[in-house]
Amino acid sequence: MASRRHVLAGSALTLGATGLSVSVGGPHMHKASARPAKPPRGGPNVIMVLLDDLGYGDLGCYGHPLIRTPRLDRLARQGTRFTQGYCAAPVCSPSRAALLTGRVPPRTGIPDVLSRDDPHGLGTAERTLPEYLRTAGYVTAAIGKWHLGRLDAHHPARHGFDSFFGVDAMYTADTYPTEVWRDEEPVEVLRSDADLATLTRRFTDEAIDVVDRADGRPFFIYLAETMPHLPLAVEPEFDGVSRGGLYGDAIESVDHHLGRLFDAIADRGLDRETLIVVAGDNGPWFEGSSGGLRSRKFEVFEGGVRVPFIARWTGTVPRGRESDDVVSFLDLLPTVCSLAGVEPEPGVALDGTDLTAALRGSRLRERAPVPFFLSSRAAAVRDGRWKLHVRRRGSDQRYLPELYDLEADPRESVNLTARQPEVTARLQEFLTALEEDIAREQRPAVELTADLPLFADRPNTVRVRLTRALRPGGEPVAEVAVSLAAPEGWATTTVRQVVDLDTDPVLDVEVTPPAAVAAPAGRLTAYELTPRAEVDGRTVPGEPVHVYAVPHGDDVALALDAGPVGSPLTPSYLALTPDSSWSEAAGYGWTGGAPAPMSRDRGAPDVLRRDMVNNQPAALLRLHLPAGRRTVSVLRGDDGYATPGISVEADGTEVIPPGPQVPAGAYQWEECVLDGGTSGRVTELRIGAPDGANWRIVALLVR
Repeated sequence: MASRRHVLAGSALTLGATGLSVSVGGPHMHKASARPAKPPRGGPNVIMVLLDDLGYGDLGCYGHPLIRTPRLDRLARQGTRFTQGYCAAPVCSPSRAALLTGRVPPRTGIPDVLSRDDPHGLGTAERTLPEYLRTAGYVTAAIGKWHLGRLDAHHPARHGFDSFFGVDAMYTADTYPTEVWRDEEPVEVLRSDADLATLTRRFTDEAIDVVDRADGRPFFIYLAETMPHLPLAVEPEFDGVSRGGLYGDAIESVDHHLGRLFDAIADRGLDRETLIVVAGDNGPWFEGSSGGLRSRKFEVFEGGVRVPFIARWTGTVPRGRESDDVVSFLDLLPTVCSLAGVEPEPGVALDGTDLTAALRGSRLRERAPVPFFLSSRAAAVRDGRWKLHVRRRGSDQRYLPELYDLEADPRESVNLTARQPEVTARLQEFLTALEEDIAREQRPAVELTADLPLFADRPNTVRVRLTRALRPGGEPVAEVAVSLAAPEGWATTTVRQVVDLDTDPVLDVEVTPPAAVAAPAGRLTAYELTPRAEVDGRTVPGEPVHVYAVPHGDDVALALDAGPVGSPLTPSYLALTPDSSWSEAAGYGWTGGAPAPMSRDRGAPDVLRRDMVNNQPAALLRLHLPAGRRTVSVLRGDDGYATPGISVEADGTEVIPPGPQVPAGAYQWEECVLDGGTSGRVTELRIGAPDGANWRIVALLVR
């Protein structure tokens, strides 16, 4: 079988000539006499239908005056129509990720829409609804638009689906060619709107096939339509049938074909064993109706996140009911797991509420607030009648927060923040606590923090932080053994301790690089350290961290700028800062003959760059050289930028000519030999770069 990753790289060429000659997933014959599935023991069959970019007001049963949706209207009459149903995000990928996991988008690793070549996707660590249902014997199928990642690790097969027929995603720009996948291989290419128009019918055919393939076993079908997302396309028999234009044609086509699926369920006697949920994945885009609600797709105002939300389960969900209970995509996983008798994995944070009571006709007495995010930042929260906004799309964040009473003001037009300070404060606290919880969860189970360059040939203390993720399902108090995986020849210690993982404990571990790794001539080498923690008989590695080893020993007479400000430096190291003026007692410092260098970047991600001295004009550094011949080594580089060679003059004589440019992330030692005479002397080093370029030095050693 071809790798999905490899196919992505070459499928546009290898499949370019196939066109639509293969009609995989096309029309099939369905016998009305097909053997009915037996009622599942643990819970109902589940069909979850998602319409792409469907507006809150786009269906007849939600008040659209032009678009006819008789089959969905009938489904609503046969079940419950929720008037305050919410997607999980105002855009596609994060909304779908939240639906399948029951977790807000930042927890899933998909806070934004995935682009065509995005390397990110739904990670294999996420537990999804189909994964849980498979443990209860369900047949699981993903049909339609996926849009949760294109690499092997993101494929529906890695997330609990037995089968997949559909497309990775549907992009409005550069739509074609688009590959159609059958399980883990592309089987054809869409090249035109006419090709795209066939998918609505074929997705229904596939769903009916899954019902029949289940052969008596319970099934879960995730049917994600591509319509009415742009580009719009319908087969000839639906072209021009709607008074709502091509947009209406697309919705009426979907309505017709979903009706065929509903009929197939009835024909097989499965109405009383099958829960059907139909919703939109976010608000409408350029076309479509928000039902008079404020804003559209991309925004967390009601028009961007309130969607049609219909549930039918004959004999269980009340017929003809209209419910104003607040329901969300975040609720679907805990609800369906509850119905199927499946317990979600302990230790995995879920953000929704079990809707079983609402499905059975009772009002929800209590429910968790429903949060909304813009990218990875909390933007709004719905709690009862109140909705608080703390962030909006774009750079203009003035006049926030905004609090709306949706019972009295569903169009979000009257800000009540000043009149309801207690409600505002309570909901702000909820969002702050949620963001803090997400940040804690996203911290790795084992994390190494090595703020200093490591000194060669002596013990260095590094810190390893542990989190609750090391033992998500167990007690927080645990006996752990923490160690480091280091290069050959490096000495490390192992620390054993009883810790409370809820406190994010930090353990100190020692590591000693050998003297040879710190030789200053030439390019400075980065080394890799990987923290490890042993708990419950298993070893959990953290992410590797790059560190550097710098010289240390009796032969170093003076070493500048090898540690952060304010820390106790090693005996032979002193801090060189822009404020280090010449001092006879100290024996070093900048003189008044040239501008002092600029401040260092204390917020830089690279540990060496934090201790970098940089400037554009040349600067004079005065040094007291000890007696005898001394090697002066200057370390230059920058993790974020390529850096030019530096020029160093000693008392007016060039001693280090400009070396080659080094790329970003590389560090280079430059050296010269100076004579301190029989009793030592003071020398002035002029440090600069050719043509007035910005020069950078990290450390200076006198040996």
